[in-house]
Amino acid sequence: MARNSIFDQSSNTPLDYSLRVSTKARHARLQIKPYQGLEVVIPVRFPKRAVPELVHQHYDWIVKQLNKNRLAFPKPELPSQIPVVVNDSVIAVNAEIFTDRSYAKCIDRLRQMVREKAWELLPAMLQSVSMECDLAFKKISIRSQKTRWGSCSSRGTISLNDQLIFVSAETARYLMIHELCHTRHMNHSAEFWRLVESHCADYRYHEKRLNDARRHIPEWYQYSLHRTA
Repeated sequence: MARNSIFDQSSNTPLDYSLRVSTKARHARLQIKPYQGLEVVIPVRFPKRAVPELVHQHYDWIVKQLNKNRLAFPKPELPSQIPVVVNDSVIAVNAEIFTDRSYAKCIDRLRQMVREKAWELLPAMLQSVSMECDLAFKKISIRSQKTRWGSCSSRGTISLNDQLIFVSAETARYLMIHELCHTRHMNHSAEFWRLVESHCADYRYHEKRLNDARRHIPEWYQYSLHRTA
């Protein structure tokens, strides 16, 4: 989601916000979200050029709410280790990586460590599940996403979320089965779910585990997904 900003002359400071167009919204609204800051939600027919004036009109209220938000949701403490649930291990974090770095750069380095561990573990897991289920894929991609744990393209590319290292091996395996089954059925038809169930009888359990897993992602990582700076 793109960030926008207005400049308030009275305070001589910029005010950042994200803009979201909603088909369900009937009126424009302002909301303060943890770590994300100000989000402006507008209906489809609301003129975008009117948004800066809307924000400016409510500037004092916005600043007050942002200050409350910062007190309620301070920046998370940086970790001394990162749990790798998928193989029941940890990544040791050397405190020296935090020396002479801004908080944002420390978070970036931690994210890099998660990505490196994901590339170390997930491709081999996917290859093993692929061979076990006799479901081939062409390519693997590992990314960090806010909402999706994985996807499968029509060309057979399996994309996995690097946050899978924070879930159990059994649940990660199910997610891989789910995406591999999309190489046969690019939909969620009855045939698709029958194929999934043939390889993972308790898939409904793991679906629930994935839905709940976001709550167990380390707080600093959740912050990094939504930070405004």
